[in-house]
Amino acid sequence: MAKRIVKKPATQETKLKRISVVRFIYLYLIAAITFITFIIGAVGIVNTVMKNYVFNVDEDYYYYYYAQPLMMCEKYIMGRDNTYIENPNYQECIKAQQEAEIERTKKPISDDTARNLSIGIAQVLIAFPLWIFHWRIIERDRKEKNLTA
Repeated sequence: MAKRIVKKPATQETKLKRISVVRFIYLYLIAAITFITFIIGAVGIVNTVMKNYVFNVDEDYYYYYYAQPLMMCEKYIMGRDNTYIENPNYQECIKAQQEAEIERTKKPISDDTARNLSIGIAQVLIAFPLWIFHWRIIERDRKEKNLTA
């Protein structure tokens, strides 16, 4: 005959211990995640500001957008008698293409700077109050535990 195992009903004290352990893990985990997010956002803001406004780092050196040219400049074109002749507008075309390429690569870089700043500011503005909120709860629980012990 098999023994029948009967579980004792959980007492109020064991339930509270389980809840306090889960609460402890939750609070410290959320506090750690929000603090790390705050640090990442602050570093992103400082990096963007220092790179773009303090040291004026040449972004063209770091970022180059590979793309097809906006227009095709042919040095030689087909003449009326099916022979190749030199394109009279070749130099103007090359100059226009270079100017267009410079303008085209400036816009994504400035957009990237604005995007990095907005992401960093959002991370700081959201993560810091959440971290403070959870950390104050942790501190309050610690004080209560020290008073009751």
